[in-house]
Amino acid sequence: MQKSDNVQEMAEDKMAAADEMVRVPTDEWTVAALAHASVLLTLVLGAAGGIGAPVGLAVPLAMYFGYREKSRFVAFHALQAFVYQIAGLLIYVVVAAALGAWVTIAWNVSAWLAAVLVGFLLMPFALLLTLLMVLVLLGAPLAWLGYGLYAAYQVYQGRNFYYWLIGERLEEVKV
Repeated sequence: MQKSDNVQEMAEDKMAAADEMVRVPTDEWTVAALAHASVLLTLVLGAAGGIGAPVGLAVPLAMYFGYREKSRFVAFHALQAFVYQIAGLLIYVVVAAALGAWVTIAWNVSAWLAAVLVGFLLMPFALLLTLLMVLVLLGAPLAWLGYGLYAAYQVYQGRNFYYWLIGERLEEVKV
């Protein structure tokens, strides 16, 4: 919990001087944390057939547009959360489609070759692919959610947070 009106954090930017301090009001840390935590809303709404995922994605995007003139800090974290959620959804859809295609091919080849008894030897491979698909499709969203909520926690505690491969690139763009 934050106790003061202002939270001080050493800038983690490589270009910033070592003695440069960033002063941000506490409510901005809270709003930035909510932008990161919106990954939970995106996951819950996306789990309902995927239709609700754009609604969940609209939350950090609306925060970005609402705060880009008021607070560069909140705008940066909202944009970072939006890009993280878009990337996570796209990767999940591509991986799910690819794994689904491979599992379908494996079971079809196995079924066709079962007529000549060779397909029975391929069924363990098809079963392994199916189990891999289930593990990935259930575990990946939980890992994605966990990393997003970890970001929200870090920001809420007054620490600056950069998503791997996303945060530093967005900061280079100076959004």
